[in-house]
Amino acid sequence: MRAVKLIILITLIVTNISFAQKKKIAYCSNDTPTGFLQVFTMNEDGSDKKQVSDIPENCMKPRWSPDGKQIVFYSDRGFVYLIRDAGLDKKETFLVWGGINPTFMPGGEQILFNNEYEDVLSIFVIDTTAYGVEPQLISDGSYSNMQVLSTGGDKLVFSSFDDGTKAIMMADLNDTTDNYISEVSMNNEANLEPDISSDDSKIIYSSFDNNLKGTVKINENGKETALSKGLPSSNVPRFSPDGSMIAFAVIDNSSVSLYVMDVNGGSRKELDFKGGSLGTFQWIDNDRILYDAGSDTKSSVGIVNIKSGKNDVIADGGFNLQAWIQK
Repeated sequence: MRAVKLIILITLIVTNISFAQKKKIAYCSNDTPTGFLQVFTMNEDGSDKKQVSDIPENCMKPRWSPDGKQIVFYSDRGFVYLIRDAGLDKKETFLVWGGINPTFMPGGEQILFNNEYEDVLSIFVIDTTAYGVEPQLISDGSYSNMQVLSTGGDKLVFSSFDDGTKAIMMADLNDTTDNYISEVSMNNEANLEPDISSDDSKIIYSSFDNNLKGTVKINENGKETALSKGLPSSNVPRFSPDGSMIAFAVIDNSSVSLYVMDVNGGSRKELDFKGGSLGTFQWIDNDRILYDAGSDTKSSVGIVNIKSGKNDVIADGGFNLQAWIQK
């Protein structure tokens, strides 16, 4: 009996390891016959690279669906596209609508994206399961973008104009009244790139002054606190999955670096990554960050461990950028 239990335990461990190895990264690369940036997938270790889009346009910012099967992205022509099964070798890409910066809603059937409403950038949602449906306006039309959904999908945090300056707003998507949008930021600066913690208790963003210097700020329990004082211009703050750490970009002259700190602004640390200036980044788990970095002539995708400092480049040569990992 003990031997049987041991075999079962080993089988479970192997199964878990096998499952972990199957997590995929979607990214854009110009390593294509046409030279256009197309969507690729690969394993976390950089193996099994596959081109999954094939359109005569440059593809941008691929995002996985919650179930890890679909990918949505947009092109430099301003169209949103959907790959319904990224595991297929056959490249089937579906046009969704005109727009940019698409992401999936938690159910995986609806897509959020930006497009213009009465000549003003706004936030829309569209159902991809029904034929002939049109997108629905979510934001109030005040040049709204940089949207981020809460874990449960019931709150939408975004940047929008309010009284002549960019403010961080939050929409309660379960609220059916006219007052479903409220302001989060508490300053008169230009507030950009918000993120919300997994428990919905904290919202972070970067506030830019008249000299275009950004400072990471956090709103918790209705109190706004500056976290990145003393550093050069800081932007794009992102919570770790457990909400204990914040990763953010630091812009100093022409270089862009990657930093982490705790949610109180302490334990700041610059991370050593490879490839040039930082482009985009995403937390993989509480220890690792996926990033792309590069120059005017090339960019690479890598993974850095914030604790050990281990750094692995997993896609190199030409332009490899805007990577996003399966949840």
